[in-house]
Amino acid sequence: MSDNVVSLNGASFAPQRSEPVESLVEELERLLAAAKSGEIIGFAGACQHHNALVSYSYAGAVRSFAMIGGLECVKARVTSRTIKND
Repeated sequence: MSDNVVSLNGASFAPQRSEPVESLVEELERLLAAAKSGEIIGFAGACQHHNALVSYSYAGAVRSFAMIGGLECVKARVTSRTIKND
């Protein structure tokens, strides 16, 4: 399907391929196991894709001030890491 996509510069779009990030796979597997056991009942997060796009996802019990606090902690951590890399 991407063979008929053309960028604004006129070149054909070629989807980037990337290798799995092992630490990410391990963390997602840990979270999945916790969700399957009922330990985790809600999730909200952002995903960085291989092509620099970002998406977000949420499911389950995510309506609480505690969840907002957890997201703010993640936001602070990501902000700190981003500033250190600049």
